[in-house]
Amino acid sequence: MPRASWRPLIGYSTNVHRGEDLKAIRRYLREYTVPVRDRVYGRGAPAGLELRLGARSAADLGDPAARESFRAFLEDARLELFSINAFPLLDFHARRVKEKVYRPSWAEPDRARITNDIARIFAEILPAGGTGSISTLGGAFRRAPASLRSREGMARGYLDTVRHLARIEEETGRTIVLAAEPEPETTLETVRDVVEFFEGSLLPIALGRSRGAGRARAEAELRKFFTVNLDTCHASVLFEDPARSLRDLRKAGIEVGKLHVTSALSVRNPARSPAYEDLKAMDEPRYFHQFAGRDATGTVTWRGLDLDELPERDEVRRRGIVELRSHYHVPLYRRKWKRLDTTREETRLAVLEAAAAKRCSHLVVETYTWPLLASEDRLVEGIAREIEWLLDTLAEAGVDARGELRPGASGAAAKPGASPYNRPRERTLLPRARRADPRPVRGRSRPG
Repeated sequence: MPRASWRPLIGYSTNVHRGEDLKAIRRYLREYTVPVRDRVYGRGAPAGLELRLGARSAADLGDPAARESFRAFLEDARLELFSINAFPLLDFHARRVKEKVYRPSWAEPDRARITNDIARIFAEILPAGGTGSISTLGGAFRRAPASLRSREGMARGYLDTVRHLARIEEETGRTIVLAAEPEPETTLETVRDVVEFFEGSLLPIALGRSRGAGRARAEAELRKFFTVNLDTCHASVLFEDPARSLRDLRKAGIEVGKLHVTSALSVRNPARSPAYEDLKAMDEPRYFHQFAGRDATGTVTWRGLDLDELPERDEVRRRGIVELRSHYHVPLYRRKWKRLDTTREETRLAVLEAAAAKRCSHLVVETYTWPLLASEDRLVEGIAREIEWLLDTLAEAGVDARGELRPGASGAAAKPGASPYNRPRERTLLPRARRADPRPVRGRSRPG
């Protein structure tokens, strides 16, 4: 149901920063997140946070004293943790990430185990009165061995975590939802894939475990705790309109727990456009940048796993491709990147759709590719400009998201001054300089 008092929580994903342990997380929150907050909202103002937690940082936070210390650290920094990015569980800034980002899959027991650990940690840090979200892999890598992408195995893994989240709510009163993230080359690429998996695998297994009135409770539990993290870039790459995707999920009765606000790259008439060479030059060794091309009828007729698969122009011309898009996250405020177009307008319309529907209240900027696009001394400026673009887009919809944050990530009514972040800070966190990434990648540019 739409929420009359809907108020979005805004943040950016810290998966843009290098660091897998708790010490590194504290460092980058001081050096980057706090300065971004100060630039956007004013020095010392409260701000929302999507924190990336992987297997190593979750292990560090397994210690109760470490959890309490980190909770106090966030409170002192006036960073309100409302969401966790648990899609990449291994090193997300290794020299080569690519297929490793999909391990473990949801058919492997370690995915549910680590996600459940993260949820328990989150429950102890999540501010009272709020709803938290945990974004995660959409099943498995489509090119993985069959054992890693068993639909029954994946469904059972998801249901294990759904039950775990329900128990957390029963024990603590804190609601945390799982948000599976559709992405090209994963089990759940599109909304259609999500609905088919939900209705064909998740729901039948959940109902099969219950009898009588318990079946209705099982379905309600599944629909409450299994949601989607719609990444607008991922949808646009496959020429799936993100705003329509939001509407289609609502029609299917599947909630969107989080919206990753992102833009993809686009080349129109790639057989003739000089921008095609710019796209080929952006191939790099760390991440996959899947691509899709459509013909004059609007049909997607060409797919590729990474930019090194792009052929010479003659082959593009032979295929009759009129537009090519790539999974390469680029700054939201940029209509163009070099000579390349972006899908910013589709992203803007998706944000406006979310604001009109007043259902999903977690809106997160996730341009994790910043270290590939610009030197790290430009990160604070670039991320701040992206958040400002998102705030301006919400203002276009009549939503003022620049004021002080209040407890209640789900949009529940808030009492002024009730948030633990609306108190004087005991100390100031000062940013410290950090040297640039010594590993050069082709295609870098300054944010413009």
